[in-house]
Amino acid sequence: MSGTPIRTTDPSLRASLRVTRAWPWSMRRGQFHVDFTAASADEGFRFAVHVQGQWRRRGRRHYAPAAAAASHVIDDITKLAAGFSILSPTALQERANARLGRPARLPSEGVSVTWALVQIHVTPEDLEAAQSRIRVRAQARADAELKQLRITQAAAYRDQLREDPTLALAQLLLESPEAVTEQTVTIIPKIAEQVAAYAPGAAWVQTAHLLAEWYGTMPPDAKQFVIDRLCTVASEFAGEEVAQRLKGVYGSPTGDEPWPAGNAHGRSEGAAYGRART
Repeated sequence: MSGTPIRTTDPSLRASLRVTRAWPWSMRRGQFHVDFTAASADEGFRFAVHVQGQWRRRGRRHYAPAAAAASHVIDDITKLAAGFSILSPTALQERANARLGRPARLPSEGVSVTWALVQIHVTPEDLEAAQSRIRVRAQARADAELKQLRITQAAAYRDQLREDPTLALAQLLLESPEAVTEQTVTIIPKIAEQVAAYAPGAAWVQTAHLLAEWYGTMPPDAKQFVIDRLCTVASEFAGEEVAQRLKGVYGSPTGDEPWPAGNAHGRSEGAAYGRART
C-alpha cells in the first residue's frame, strides 16, 4: 500500500497537494554578495567593486539564482565603468546604483534581481598615478602645440625672407640695434642666399641673383641694350605683359614707342652694339 499512488477526485485535496509541493520561502528569494574589478576608461586602471543585493526566482527553477543575479550585475557595471575615468569613482557609483536600484527581470534565467547596492573604490596609489599621467599627457600636448606654433612662425618668416631678404636686417635693427655690427651686415646676405636655396624653384632664384650681379657691372648703354633685347624676346613669345613691366621699371630706349613685335630690330641693334663694343 505504501508504494501505491494516491488518487482522488476531491478538488480540495488536489489543491492541498499542490500547496505542499510549493518551494519554501528560503528557496524562492535570497541575497547575494560579489566583489570584482572593472576596467575604467583610463588604460591600465581598474575600479574595485563590491555589490550586495537580493534575487528572486520567477517561473522555472534555477539551481544557482545568486550566481545568475551576480553575473547580471557584473555585466552591467563592467559596461558602465568603461565610460568613466578612474578619477570619477563617485559618479560611477551613483550611476550604477540608479540603474540597479530597481527590479530587473532576467527572463532567460528565470530569476529577477530585486535590488542591488553598489560600492566603488579606487586605491590612493591608483588615483595618484592617474593624476600624474594626466599631467604628463597635458604637458606633452602643450609642448607639441608650442612646437607646431614655432614651426608655423618660422615657415612664415622664411617665406617673408624669400620675398625681402633685408627683412632680417630690419628686424635686427628694430629689436636689437646694439647687436648690429659690420660682421652681422655681412652675414645677412649669406642667410638670404641660404633661405633662397631651399625655396621652390631655387634655381631661378639663384639665376636672378647672378643676373642682378652681372647687370650691375654693365655700363648704362649696355644695360639699356639688355633690357631692350629682353623686352623684344618677351614680345616675340607672347610675353607682352612682361615686356611692359620691364619697360615700366627700366624705361624704353625709344621713348613711348611700342616694343617691336618682330626680331629684326633686336638683331640689327644687337649687331650695332656688338660692333661698337669691338
